[in-house]
Amino acid sequence: MPGQVRELDNASFAKGIASGVVLVEFYGTWCPPCKLLEPVLEELAAKYAGQAAVGKINIDDNSETAVEQSIADIPTLVFFQNGEEVRRLYGAKSLETLGETLDRLLVDTRPG
Repeated sequence: MPGQVRELDNASFAKGIASGVVLVEFYGTWCPPCKLLEPVLEELAAKYAGQAAVGKINIDDNSETAVEQSIADIPTLVFFQNGEEVRRLYGAKSLETLGETLDRLLVDTRPG
């Protein structure tokens, strides 16, 4: 659904990052900084609806993807562009920091 944070899993991860600009948080339900990011991610998903997608994946329930993506710390925030990782941030980040990164990636993908 547009404007909402998408919950990804091992089966949906590759399709979830395949096209456009996508921000994915690798998180754990037991992680306090991850809980701090929840409202930030929800606001980003609403603000960038139709331009970029925001998703999250629980590393405990989806360890296969976490290992494939070399996730060692959480929260890890990975920005993908058409399936390729283009930026990685660690720890809870502000709405402004994440928004600036999305803005830069979206400018880079505009035609012409």
